[in-house]
Amino acid sequence: MALTVHFEEAATAKERSKISKVGAFCCGLSLCNQHTIVLYVLCIVLWVLFQLFKGKELSFGHLLKLGLCFLAGLLPYLYLPASSYLNRARWTWGDQTTFQGFLTHFLREEYGTFSLVNSVTHMKTELSFTVPALAIMAWLRTKSSMIWLFTGMFCIYSLFFAWRANLDITKPLFMGVVERFWMQSNAVVAVLAGLGLASLFSVGNTVLENNRVLQCVEWLSAVALVMSQIYANYR
Repeated sequence: MALTVHFEEAATAKERSKISKVGAFCCGLSLCNQHTIVLYVLCIVLWVLFQLFKGKELSFGHLLKLGLCFLAGLLPYLYLPASSYLNRARWTWGDQTTFQGFLTHFLREEYGTFSLVNSVTHMKTELSFTVPALAIMAWLRTKSSMIWLFTGMFCIYSLFFAWRANLDITKPLFMGVVERFWMQSNAVVAVLAGLGLASLFSVGNTVLENNRVLQCVEWLSAVALVMSQIYANYR
């Protein structure tokens, strides 16, 4: 998401091209960690391609380079069959010596592909009221296609897992499995909250003509918000 912001703020086509390639690599790399990120990746990829196409910066050669960067990000998956053949791993996710075994892990079939639990209902236990309030502020005040992109990512992710929810989170084991997936939707809300905080203080800066005290208050507010979240979740 940080690269998405940098992409929108890029001033030249060369800079956008560079950021899009780094972003393509990061998209592939992120899929090595968590397959649910594909829902965000699809949204961001389509948005970036549309922006490049709209600016007449998308060519077949550039599209090919983006594809290669994306595949480069997936290279860590090569470790799985190599590790299985060498039999050096202390712990492993099944038999990766066959294509079917690799595919089983790649699709996370052991616990159901794309089958987890809805994250929206648990947001209130992990985020304070201030965070979603600032996210709404960003949605109301910031006139940018990027806001709609992030909002769409959040809605698609939440609705998809509301549909695919299948784990009983009253059981501690399943609760531990799905807790880390809630962070993905919370991350979008946190980014929107940051944009909302920035838009709120931008109004004050306009009125007070870039007052340094107000800028310090903005930074202190951001730090206080982060610290309050850490305290609420890790005390």
